[in-house]
Amino acid sequence: MKRWLGTITGLLLAASPAVAWATEEGRALDPPADTATVLVVTLVTLLGLALVGGIGYLYRRERGLDWDFQKPDAPDHH
Repeated sequence: MKRWLGTITGLLLAASPAVAWATEEGRALDPPADTATVLVVTLVTLLGLALVGGIGYLYRRERGLDWDFQKPDAPDHH
């Protein structure tokens, strides 16, 4: 969880100069009227994908559906 929070924070901080630069007077177009709708649909879709992926992971873990090649190799004792 800490890793995701740090990643999101880093992305927001990295994008902040571009956002500040884009708000200055320039040739930028005004955003379309349905920008908020597109943003909400995108966020809901991403949350839905995260939920389905989480449920799939938990199902796989509870049922023991791991293949042998996914497990770490046994230590090599000489």
